[in-house]
Amino acid sequence: MLTPDAAPGREPDVDEDQQQWEAARLRREHPGWIIIWLSAHRQFRAYRRLPGTRRDTALSAATGGDLAAQISQAEQR
Repeated sequence: MLTPDAAPGREPDVDEDQQQWEAARLRREHPGWIIIWLSAHRQFRAYRRLPGTRRDTALSAATGGDLAAQISQAEQR
């Protein structure tokens, strides 16, 4: 799977594919959240407007596990 930042004629590295799969897994496990992998920043990002808030919640983490923990904490507030 080519990513927008992949050079033409160059396959992305395996790590990039793994991070994309991790982002997809996080989306399945946390419906209602917009979750993306930003390869240029080597970070996962998650966005959602939580009940009782006036602004969107924006989270970021270097690993999927860290992002999942932040999502759980945000949902408990």
